[in-house]
Amino acid sequence: MSQLITFVLVIVLTVPMAYASDREKGSRDLKRMLEERYRPSRIEINDPSRQGQVTRVGKLLVLAVDAVPAKPFRVIQRDPRSPRVHLMDFARVDIGTDGKMMAEPGALTLRQGARLVVLDVRITGSEVHLLTHTAEPVTAATGEPPLYGCTEFVFHLDARVAASGDAGPVIHSIERWLEWTPQERWCAPGNHQLCLEP
Repeated sequence: MSQLITFVLVIVLTVPMAYASDREKGSRDLKRMLEERYRPSRIEINDPSRQGQVTRVGKLLVLAVDAVPAKPFRVIQRDPRSPRVHLMDFARVDIGTDGKMMAEPGALTLRQGARLVVLDVRITGSEVHLLTHTAEPVTAATGEPPLYGCTEFVFHLDARVAASGDAGPVIHSIERWLEWTPQERWCAPGNHQLCLEP
């Protein structure tokens, strides 16, 4: 009898652990596929005269909707000897499984057609987070200088899609909001000899 109870306990404990392991593997696979498609970029942080400029272009995306909030790009430095760090303050934009958007306010408004680069791809549970940065400064309030903007797009997924590791439905959801472009090179306006390569 005790052997039967032990056998049942082993099965009962093993099945949820195997399911959790498959779910974690699905999330890792999905993250890898999304990072390949939306290759992260790097931005200048240390040089005050160039802060926010894209220094290594990953994938350029084009905003497919209008009036999306962004927070101004900011860098902090605790003291003159410490390194400068990106404050990582993003306006959060949640896109539900039904495709509806809920956004917190931001000091900047991104217009349809704004070009964005991805700084990071994160997956938490059934959410995909794309941390984005505008490829060029955007107009702030009247009379203010243009600023780079930061927006965190959070795509809420059906739990089964997130666990499956199938990138197709996730990419479809993302690209309704952020259009994928084949562009890998980014050149200075009007100067095709001054370009950043990925």
